[in-house]
Amino acid sequence: MEEYFSAIRKMEHAVMFPSLLRGVYMEQQDDASTGDFGNRDLYEYYMQLKSIKLAVEGRLAPLNESKHQITSREEVQENGEEADLEGLLYHHFTGLYRVLTHLTRKANALTRKYNEIIGQINQSEITDYQSSLTDNYVIST
Repeated sequence: MEEYFSAIRKMEHAVMFPSLLRGVYMEQQDDASTGDFGNRDLYEYYMQLKSIKLAVEGRLAPLNESKHQITSREEVQENGEEADLEGLLYHHFTGLYRVLTHLTRKANALTRKYNEIIGQINQSEITDYQSSLTDNYVIST
């Protein structure tokens, strides 16, 4: 879980202007971390990753947690025996680990893409500045 929080903190520190992610889509690559962004732009994923982090940090219960508790009680009553709590814990922990790993990869991919965008903007500004210097030098000689 610490790796997930670390990736999200890194993403939040890197992405100073989230609006730059509007209308930007991840190119489909062989990398598993970039192949699952679907047809939503990176801004939507940025906001989703941040809201999930806030929910996990705040330990907010899922909206339908009470439904799951009722279902679990009914299952225990139907089986007439105590559920395998260790197995159930392992099952849910494994699922949580997979989800957090998936979200960590998304956060890292989003951070890399944002850094590429910023790098392109900076490179464009440097090129424009250098060309203006060259134009001024040619004009003054």
